[in-house]
Amino acid sequence: MIRNCFLCNGKTEVLFSSSWPLPGVGLADIGFSICHACGSVCQSPTIPFEKMLDYYNCLAVYTNPGRQFKPSIAKVRDVDEQVQFIRRGIGELPKSALQIGSSDGYTLHGFKTSGVERVLGIEPGVASVEIAKNLYGIECINSSAEAFEIDEDFELIILTHVLEHLYDPQMVLEKCRSLHGNNNRGYIYIEVPLLADHNSLPPGFFSFEHINYYTRENLTESICMAGYSPVSFIEHYESNLSPIIGILATTEQKSHVSIKREPYEIIKKNILEYHKDETAYWKNCLKNIENDLLGANRIFLWGAGIHTCQLVANTHILEKFNIAGLTDTSELKWGIQQGNWLCQSPDSIDWSPDDVVIISSYASEKEIYDALQWLRDIGVKTLRLHNIDDPKAH
Repeated sequence: MIRNCFLCNGKTEVLFSSSWPLPGVGLADIGFSICHACGSVCQSPTIPFEKMLDYYNCLAVYTNPGRQFKPSIAKVRDVDEQVQFIRRGIGELPKSALQIGSSDGYTLHGFKTSGVERVLGIEPGVASVEIAKNLYGIECINSSAEAFEIDEDFELIILTHVLEHLYDPQMVLEKCRSLHGNNNRGYIYIEVPLLADHNSLPPGFFSFEHINYYTRENLTESICMAGYSPVSFIEHYESNLSPIIGILATTEQKSHVSIKREPYEIIKKNILEYHKDETAYWKNCLKNIENDLLGANRIFLWGAGIHTCQLVANTHILEKFNIAGLTDTSELKWGIQQGNWLCQSPDSIDWSPDDVVIISSYASEKEIYDALQWLRDIGVKTLRLHNIDDPKAH
């Protein structure tokens, strides 16, 4: 599927693409393209919306069962910052808040315990809706951002790390604008990964799940097109694994900022330099563990998901080595096909000494590695590709 620009609907030019063995979807051409008119970057080619929605309903997991679905230290820190940032930008917290893409409910829990009287979530993942209810007592509607319907006004609407996932983010922003109803002043808080200089971007920044990419310039233009005016900005380049930008905006018309567009040529050069560096990065990761793989009895990949896709897409691992299987802790993924493998429960595998496990995850690598001590105790090597000991991971 080829997409037009998510911001201006202009034609897009493919910068790079490859075949990805997507879990539960199959082999698909995934690429990243740039709009000639406004310079916005999006995932194109990609899979149809219906297949992506099936993926989110069945496979996407943003909580870690290894810590009983509790938030990471970084998540707690980030929600605390969002609460204080919005309180400062408005002067006080609003009485009601709707979060679109509410995940496990922890963000709304943070706002509720800080004094917001009415909170409601919209979340497409069935498992996440249950976690929000059972862990935090947060009410969530099981629906997509595109399809949900409610007959209620909200003062504050929250979209943290949501716009980058949507096939038509402008339509959703316009829908949000309508939900402020007759309030004299409504607010929206948006946070997304920031498409910064290529030297600031981590491996895997161009992800399957992220189909739109935002700079400060096109995010500002996006919210202004939807009828909002920016109030406050926040940017971080090193406190999270990826650079992020947050914008608090109001329905009142303000003239605090002007809309600018970065030149298409500069953005294109930045993306191509990143892609060159990232391909070399993944190949080097594999090269660093090759000696451990040569003498392996069997090789398993740990993690049915996007980083396994990127490992396969960016290296020749399948040509060099026979991968015996794929395993993951998440029950949601057991029995799901990715590439030539069906994801297995770790407990279903008859492990033997001299088996080797490759952890493909970047964000959760250390957490997974620490949890696999039981495998090392029986002689199974657990190999880290990235060797990132970073508390910024979510």
